[in-house]
Amino acid sequence: MTPAMHLRLIRLGILTTQDLEALFDICDDTVTRAYKRGDIPPPVSMFGRNVWTIDALQQHLARRLEEARIQAERERVQRDTKVAALYGGHPHGRRP
Repeated sequence: MTPAMHLRLIRLGILTTQDLEALFDICDDTVTRAYKRGDIPPPVSMFGRNVWTIDALQQHLARRLEEARIQAERERVQRDTKVAALYGGHPHGRRP
């Protein structure tokens, strides 16, 4: 981590495209594709540079994790319902 990156993180909580590149060992095109597909929130322009706040990245990640948890639960319920229908109401073919 460069001293400039460390200073921005500590004092302002701001990350630039270059900071994300260094942090995740990726190129600028990967960062661009990431926000276009929704992996990270869209940046805000500050002094002609794309920036993100740490808080915005954390909130975005928290929302995505919650959506993934809800989707996994939905898929589990659907799978259990199908299995119950196939095996006469007994989950996974087990009888009481």
